[in-house]
Amino acid sequence: MKSIIIDDEPLAHSIIKSYCEKLETIEIKASFHSALDALPWLNENTVDLIFLDINMPVLKGLDFLKTLNNKPLVIITSAYQEYALESYDLDVVDYLLKPFDFNRFIKAVNRAFAYKQLQKGSETIATAQTTDTSESIFVKSDKKLHQVQLAGILYLESAGSYVKIHMANKTIMVLNRLAYFEKSLNSKQFVRVHKSFIVSIGKIDLIEGNQVQIGERKIPIGQTYKNNLSQLYH
Repeated sequence: MKSIIIDDEPLAHSIIKSYCEKLETIEIKASFHSALDALPWLNENTVDLIFLDINMPVLKGLDFLKTLNNKPLVIITSAYQEYALESYDLDVVDYLLKPFDFNRFIKAVNRAFAYKQLQKGSETIATAQTTDTSESIFVKSDKKLHQVQLAGILYLESAGSYVKIHMANKTIMVLNRLAYFEKSLNSKQFVRVHKSFIVSIGKIDLIEGNQVQIGERKIPIGQTYKNNLSQLYH
């Protein structure tokens, strides 16, 4: 994986580079001491993975992340634990709390590599990107390729590094991010209502207050995603 480091601490650069030199799956292409310095480079180059610090001068790491239209995979490297929840809302792969050892670093890189392999596999399956006429998608779970009928999906739920695809008679766990399905699924059939949930519009029984009900399950509506439901009111 082609990677870059964005961190204002020289020691962090040294540690990450030394760890990466021990791994064959990763290559550091560039390193930057501020997010502002990285932006012009990213406009001209593509990478698979960013090691990103949070607390940097001028442009904070999470604010920088929000500016990217086509985000690479991101591993946060921070001394501040309180940003972890917000960072996962931005679909980061992992959150490394400084100081982190080599074993913890390997775990984060392996997770990123698994995501990358999954993305490559998805790109070879034409029906993974749905259209108005698509009836199913293919997803990988337990080293098997499952064809999932869109009409059978009730809702999708983020579960750490996985997404649970809930159907009436079963649930499939997929190693991926909810943001992938938000982009892939037809917006006329599915809508994201919360940082952790995408629901099938046709399966909604009622909307009450800040909740969507599908069968017996009540799903929260996040403040950020309320506007996504406005299409249902017309």
